[in-house]
Amino acid sequence: MSAFSKRSRFRAVYWGLLGLIGVVLALGVQGDRAHAALPQASSVSINMSNPSCVQVSQANGVCAIQLPYLVASGSDPSFSRLEVLVNGKLRLYEGGFFESIGYFTYQMLPGGLKVVCGKPNASGNPDYGKIYPVTVNAYMADGASASDSMNVACPAFEARIFLPSIKKK
Repeated sequence: MSAFSKRSRFRAVYWGLLGLIGVVLALGVQGDRAHAALPQASSVSINMSNPSCVQVSQANGVCAIQLPYLVASGSDPSFSRLEVLVNGKLRLYEGGFFESIGYFTYQMLPGGLKVVCGKPNASGNPDYGKIYPVTVNAYMADGASASDSMNVACPAFEARIFLPSIKKK
């Protein structure tokens, strides 16, 4: 046998073994991938105290919806935003970045959210004015969300106009 054929046979065996080792390693890595943990979806929950509606002034029909506290908690630090809607209109917004919680407290809104009180029986109840739905939405960055809603009844306001009595001379 010549030196050239020994070298060729050695190269063939060498490359064959490297190919076999590569296949074994590839199969081993694929097996490890099957055991890798899947990422868990995030979740968010809302805790809201009962809102109340109070008349701001006896002279006009302005009321204020007051929220003692409102907390949205996420399962991981990807909390995105917290929204408060009154009667379907966005009234409060809080955005988060690498947060796991968002909140509003009474101290953050000392005057409350201003609304119209409404005339007596505006909601179908003669003892109250308007009733407003208060909706809270919380969102995580991956799209997970939660929502909570409550109705709050405002006191009735009946405008009274007093005209001066003027006598003709």
